[in-house]
Amino acid sequence: MLQFRLSAEPLSNPFKLHKPRHIVHTTSRNLTFLRKRPLTIPHSPDPTVWDNPIQEDGYSGYRSKDYYPAKPGEILGGRYQLITKLNWGTTSTVWMARDVRGYRWQPETVVALKIGNTNNIEIENERTLEGHIPQNDSTHQGRLFVRTAHETFVIESQEGRHLCLAYEPLRETFSHFRDRFVGGLVPPRLMKLYIRQLLIGLDYLHGVCRLVHTDLKADHIMMTFESATVLDDFLMLQLEEPMAYKFDSEGRPVYSPHNNFGGLRKGKNCFLCLPKIVDFGSAIKLNPDAQCIWPIQPHAYRAPEVILGCGWNTGADIWNLGVLLKNLLQEAQLFTQVYDAQGRYDAKSHLAEMIALLGPPPPKMLARARERSGETWGPKARMAGGNGRLCDTIQDLFDGPFFDENGKFMYPDLTPKRSLANSLPLLNDEDRDAFLSLAKRMLVWDPAEREQRLPS
Repeated sequence: MLQFRLSAEPLSNPFKLHKPRHIVHTTSRNLTFLRKRPLTIPHSPDPTVWDNPIQEDGYSGYRSKDYYPAKPGEILGGRYQLITKLNWGTTSTVWMARDVRGYRWQPETVVALKIGNTNNIEIENERTLEGHIPQNDSTHQGRLFVRTAHETFVIESQEGRHLCLAYEPLRETFSHFRDRFVGGLVPPRLMKLYIRQLLIGLDYLHGVCRLVHTDLKADHIMMTFESATVLDDFLMLQLEEPMAYKFDSEGRPVYSPHNNFGGLRKGKNCFLCLPKIVDFGSAIKLNPDAQCIWPIQPHAYRAPEVILGCGWNTGADIWNLGVLLKNLLQEAQLFTQVYDAQGRYDAKSHLAEMIALLGPPPPKMLARARERSGETWGPKARMAGGNGRLCDTIQDLFDGPFFDENGKFMYPDLTPKRSLANSLPLLNDEDRDAFLSLAKRMLVWDPAEREQRLPS
């Protein structure tokens, strides 16, 4: 039976299972027969008859020729043999792949291989930004909670070049991990630990790497395996069961992903699962004193300094995590009125909800917003507002201003009767008070006053 291992040793493990040996070959005999050989990956001879689309095939912006036509068993770049498709995105697909380099007696290694779409700028940007994060950094424990590619290479198809990024394989996104628990509720004791670890990871990104992630959400936090046997068993199953597939409108096969690693193993401590911040495609490298005004972040997680245009930096990520706290706890959004009746982002309604939960913003913050209200972010970064018009100022984009010259909110009728204290209804009083205290440290109007590291 093959024994697989992850692509990289855990950064917290100072020991290696195999001591490196230096072998000098004194013979000219061809030793290629000792090299690792490709595995036989099962493949169904006939497509599955499905009326419904498979993931990317059902995406309205799907362009078949943008994606690399990957097939199970294929070897890419002379390095990795594709075993099973794990997932897809609008700019890539992700496959579990086996490293075919090395000799038979060496440990088997697998990676999560992201195969970018043809000539895609976003994945190129992701590679560039991840280059600012050291592969190994023993000086800061936050490196343990960040995942980046440890190898990149380019392959070609008839449509062009595809950038490939090899990552440590992880169990699943936090969205799926949360569902492993009764009622979809992660035990509060575990959740406190995960939030602390994520803050340590952000402290590393902000303080050491000078990066702002800008796109934190449950799908961009992934969990490690509680045991190596989970991955071993999953991979052995893939060598027995072929993936279902269908042909898209261009006649290309589209495979149904295999990404269910099953329930958490009994007898294994869930504290062994670590959260890792992933997906740096939207990250931005900044100087610590920069105060940017162009818009960032998913709508529901957008920080107030971004909406008001008074200057944002790393504190925007802390707000983002504070808002995400409720979603991580119980699959619910903290802010529920960020869209209008037509489904468009409504900044004034979003601010009204912030005022309900946190009280009014400080006058100094509104003063900074007024001072910078005429600043533009340049013609290259112009974007369409809710009315379809191209905008290059925050006020135009979000239909401001929102406060009059005296600092009074101009849309008081939008303010709901809610409080932060009653936003965590599924927790008992003791746990609610603990998480309320945690949220109040991160959900502060002024980014300079947000707590970026929790006390021990």
